Amino acid sequence: MISLTLPEHELDLEATLFSGQLFRWQRQDDGWLTGYVGTQRLCLRQTESTLELAETDEATVRHFLRLDELALGEQARRWSASDPLFASAWKRQPGLRLLRQDPHECFFSFLCASVAPIARISKMLQAVCEEASGEPLGPFPSLEALLTLRESQLRARGLGFRAERVVAAARKLAEKPDGWLDSLRGKPLAEIESELTPFPGIGRKIADCIALFSLDADAAVPVDTHIWRIAKTHYAPELRDASLTPANYERAASAFQRKFGPYAGWAQQTLFYQQAVK
Repeated sequence: MISLTLPEHELDLEATLFSGQLFRWQRQDDGWLTGYVGTQRLCLRQTESTLELAETDEATVRHFLRLDELALGEQARRWSASDPLFASAWKRQPGLRLLRQDPHECFFSFLCASVAPIARISKMLQAVCEEASGEPLGPFPSLEALLTLRESQLRARGLGFRAERVVAAARKLAEKPDGWLDSLRGKPLAEIESELTPFPGIGRKIADCIALFSLDADAAVPVDTHIWRIAKTHYAPELRDASLTPANYERAASAFQRKFGPYAGWAQQTLFYQQAVK
């Protein structure tokens, strides 16, 4: 087992893993949290300022948790000094980091996340995994395995309208070169959005979720009903009586970006957590 000592407020592991960024991690009875990044199983446990790793190499964990890229506590102190709403959210829940997920799993996870609470998303993804690979809690199925799925098969497992989107998106993704999703990592947000939104079932919000949680687009702000409410109440009062149109989505996201800068997506996740998860 490997133990890492972390500075105060750099990571709350459980809050991070169950904050709506991903949906298939499991709590074990002995305090360990288990899940997959690609085909690699991770076993993690946090005790105060120590992060324990079992069956897992340190480099993979650091990459997944982005531990070497942003001094989150320091950044949060700066945001807190200039924004009372963030200061209040951070005080209640410090240490919520953004993850660097496998883009393949993230892509299909958020296709299933449309108009569904987190618990239902988790169940739908377990069903997809079981139908495609026979392992509901194992590694996320490969694209080849997903291509064997039928819409009727997924509808029977409770995916509803998402079944058609998963099947159609898998077929369209198969037309892309190998590694295409990974190649989007680090590209400008607008380019990532333009590449993802032609896929069935992927609008601006889902594209921004995939960009933020797996492609290092730290300024992305997925505007759902919770973030929309925060934006028009606190950061874009000119939108107070407006509806969430595509143009107003852009205005709301831009308001977050003006307030929180190039790491706006990190700030919105803490605010989202307080509104939608905790």
